[in-house]
Amino acid sequence: MPGRLIPNLIRNASSLHSSVTSTPSHSNNSSTVSVNEIPGHAKKPTHKSERARSPERRLSFSMDHLIHPLRDHSKEKRRSLGRAGRSKERSSHEAHTPAAKLDVLIESPPLVCYGPPTSSTGALFSGCLRIAVSELTGGVILSQFDVRLVSKTSTKKPVSNHCSNCATRTEELTQWNFITEDLHLNSGDHDFPFSYLFPGHLPASCNGVLGQIEYFLLAHARSVTGEEYSLKLPLDISRSLLPGPDKSSIRIFPPTNLTGRIVLPSVIYPIGHFPVEMTLSGVVDKGEKTQTRWRLRKMMWRIEEQQKIVSTACQKHAHKIGGEGKGVLHQETRVIGHNEEKSGWKTDFDTAGGEITMQFDANINPAANAVCDMEAPGGLEVKHNLVIELIVAEEFCPNGNTRLITPTGAARVLRMQFHLHVTQRGGLGISWDEEMPPIYEDVPASPPCYTKPDGAHSFIEDYNGSPLPDYTDLERIDSLRLDSSSTRSSTLSSNRSTHGSTHGRLPRFTTDDLVTGESPAASPIPSRAPSRAPSIDSTRE
Repeated sequence: MPGRLIPNLIRNASSLHSSVTSTPSHSNNSSTVSVNEIPGHAKKPTHKSERARSPERRLSFSMDHLIHPLRDHSKEKRRSLGRAGRSKERSSHEAHTPAAKLDVLIESPPLVCYGPPTSSTGALFSGCLRIAVSELTGGVILSQFDVRLVSKTSTKKPVSNHCSNCATRTEELTQWNFITEDLHLNSGDHDFPFSYLFPGHLPASCNGVLGQIEYFLLAHARSVTGEEYSLKLPLDISRSLLPGPDKSSIRIFPPTNLTGRIVLPSVIYPIGHFPVEMTLSGVVDKGEKTQTRWRLRKMMWRIEEQQKIVSTACQKHAHKIGGEGKGVLHQETRVIGHNEEKSGWKTDFDTAGGEITMQFDANINPAANAVCDMEAPGGLEVKHNLVIELIVAEEFCPNGNTRLITPTGAARVLRMQFHLHVTQRGGLGISWDEEMPPIYEDVPASPPCYTKPDGAHSFIEDYNGSPLPDYTDLERIDSLRLDSSSTRSSTLSSNRSTHGSTHGRLPRFTTDDLVTGESPAASPIPSRAPSRAPSIDSTRE
């Protein structure tokens, strides 16, 4: 057996080596020199010989060839050479450390444009560009240091497959030049702040089936010695439409009397469920003796994503599409969510016309990587539709006995399509212009000083008249406060005075009465007169 053959070969080979390589001597110790060793050399320490005597010792090169004749032994040599090459590269990389390193610290919240592109105020982007100078170098002198914000629009179906100019179009949004002359930076961190307001009409970042829109922050610095430092940071810009009232849509299905009514939320999100309310009316058509009814058998819904892009060509390949300024339209439709229901609705045939009501939850599959609704100037357009299909079957029954149902064999497929606004969640839902602190630059200057008719300027003098009364000495005006009861009482008193009727008035309590505990006697009031609060006139009297 192979498992028993290998140890036998090892033992035979070892005995063969000992007989071949051993030299005549009077020592009783057996020789352990392998084939690769040169006879006559001094023996190694004792613990090495004990390790060689173990059965788990490594086979020699000749025995490895004898036992494994089909093994490619050149791979081990290549592995050793590869490890040596990597170690050299690692050592050279560790020896050459850069003098400086670029990094970005973002201070602004996530870039979210609230509202549609026509009315959005954009997203504020601010941060600091940090240059970390190594302590080993002691400092660095920069001759160039600039930062750019660019947008990159790529099409996955270009006019020429191997042309980068046809597949990608780059646009520079803004640029900052931080230095105009050589700048010496000592060891440590050096921050350069920046800020930019992304316009609200810019399309959001996306990665669709036909195209892709990306935004990057590109930083580049160069020292006087020719060493270059660069940084590329991708930016994610999203758009959020604020939710509003639910949308209600009605669909009719001639020649039948069926009418469908759907209630949908104003916006939906790529992650999460959203409710859908459906009502199908006109399902009963009653005659004199019989009635015809439509019964819902099955409901199916799906969410479709439609993408369009116009691929333009560069000047070199413009002749393929008939000249410059023209492009090729590509369209793609895919299903990003679907389900079907065979129960869960309520059928009411007793009401006038009859109706079927149903409420279900729909959602977008998170694994589909749905793209939010957008319409980019570069030709990329994404829209979403909710398609609902209802399978209804016709049945017949007499008016006297509605349980005696007879299917007619007729069936219809009712298809409805509704537009969905897919957008990202807004988070706090506050735009940058609403959460910023107040601005005092619009506050007007102090009022002008007064001038005399002759043109001389006025001046301020101290008041030397009689002392002004203190606020504590002023009379309280709580008793003169107008309320509804006092106003009504004054109106009644004026009307009664015109008719010549006289009635007593209730005296008003004062502060002194509350302190002493004495209350003035009230004059008798006729039982006919209702109680009323004192008016202003009575208080004054």
